[in-house]
Amino acid sequence: MPYIPFTDEQKILANSVDLEEFLRMRGEKLERVGREHKLIYYDSSGKHDSITLRGSTWFDHKNQVGGGAIKFMQEFYGMDFQT
Repeated sequence: MPYIPFTDEQKILANSVDLEEFLRMRGEKLERVGREHKLIYYDSSGKHDSITLRGSTWFDHKNQVGGGAIKFMQEFYGMDFQT
């Protein structure tokens, strides 16, 4: 896929997307825990709920990694994005 240059403003806007709302629109299951939400998903080893979301940020407690919306899309949806 060809490189598409993004302005700094576009990068900031993309990284500030409300992940909770976006994931709900994609049909992902979220569970409220205090001020945050847990992403609930299943795979061959069972139920997982180690990823917490708050607005445009996320954290995977199992793997000790987190970040903004762009990094989430890279990590969990395999999307490529040059920052």
